[in-house]
Amino acid sequence: MVNSRRNGLALVDVIIGSSMLAIGLAVVISMSSRSLIRQRNAEMQITASWLADELLATVLVVGPDEYEKTYPKSDHFDPPFEEFWYEIDLSDDAFYLPVETSATIFWSVGSNEHSLSIETLIARRHGEPVDRLPVEAVDREQRYWEAIEAREGQ
Repeated sequence: MVNSRRNGLALVDVIIGSSMLAIGLAVVISMSSRSLIRQRNAEMQITASWLADELLATVLVVGPDEYEKTYPKSDHFDPPFEEFWYEIDLSDDAFYLPVETSATIFWSVGSNEHSLSIETLIARRHGEPVDRLPVEAVDREQRYWEAIEAREGQ
């Protein structure tokens, strides 16, 4: 009789231990899957900010007036960023004031759509186009070696 009670208690211990282990594993798996989703979303946010910066840099280089004539206001990015799409809004109040520029990047993670928006002011280009090439060619390799030689000489 004592032996059957011990066997019964051992069985109860095994059942309780197994259920505690199952709960612990379920919590760990749930937390790891959520952290992977958050990490993926963070990677997408960083990529979206890079793409928004590139889009605004294009507007800056080309000029707001030429950008409106040449590029679409919304589109998907080229591969490898095809899961991102953008909308750009250029609103100008007067000819001599900077253009309010807003770039919004969209992407989907799972079934959720996310977006990132950056706003800035970009000045118009007035007058004749200016040649933006340097007067002298820059010899970056020579500058690099001069800097190394200067450090070694110290």
